[in-house]
Amino acid sequence: MDALTLARRLAALPAAAMRQATLRATLESLDDPAAARLCAELVRRGPDGAPYDVTLLALTAILDDGVLGYERHAALYAAARALGDAQLAQLLLSAQPPPPGAPKPAELPGARELTLGERKSLARGRRREVLDRLLRDPDDAVLRILLGNPRITEEDVVRLAARRPTSAAAQRAILHSERFIARYGVKRALVLNPYTPTDLAARLVVLLARPDQRAVAEDPSLHESVRAAARAALGGAPIG
Repeated sequence: MDALTLARRLAALPAAAMRQATLRATLESLDDPAAARLCAELVRRGPDGAPYDVTLLALTAILDDGVLGYERHAALYAAARALGDAQLAQLLLSAQPPPPGAPKPAELPGARELTLGERKSLARGRRREVLDRLLRDPDDAVLRILLGNPRITEEDVVRLAARRPTSAAAQRAILHSERFIARYGVKRALVLNPYTPTDLAARLVVLLARPDQRAVAEDPSLHESVRAAARAALGGAPIG
């Protein structure tokens, strides 16, 4: 199957889970070189927008979930190297250690510390001042509930994605929010945050506009693997 046919097929599906399952089945039906060539074409066409954008998000999600398994992931990396495709090989690298620091727990009104169950219950609620505080909660289970709360806005999630320090689990929760990961500002905030797992940021940088890719390539606060992915997405063009 060629990249355009696959991208159109996935774009016609109504849910992210369906797109991920279809892409996974497609990759599993191909040998390693063919699967690598297909992924490489999807990565190259990502900046073209629809229908490739949703397909690249599906690819990012299944790589992030590890559903292909370690051996297949490693085989795709080896195939990308054998094809001489440095960009795809870069996107298949594992995450590098994050900067030092950890998010502080959310502080909610009351005389005692709330349990995880109580915070999860509050995350389903309507009180704006409570939701604002819970957006600083370090537990990704709370954040996943918040991301499904219709009172949470794109502006909220951009701030959440840009939060420093934050946890890998929090950033991955945003990735798996079908409602918000489709928003450009959210993807941009994830990539520009040095606390976002480097493998996730490197895969999302393909979906950014060239000015933002250049900003990533020049940002000394970001890991070199993310900057290298931005340079590869720019086609090796000189920065400046």
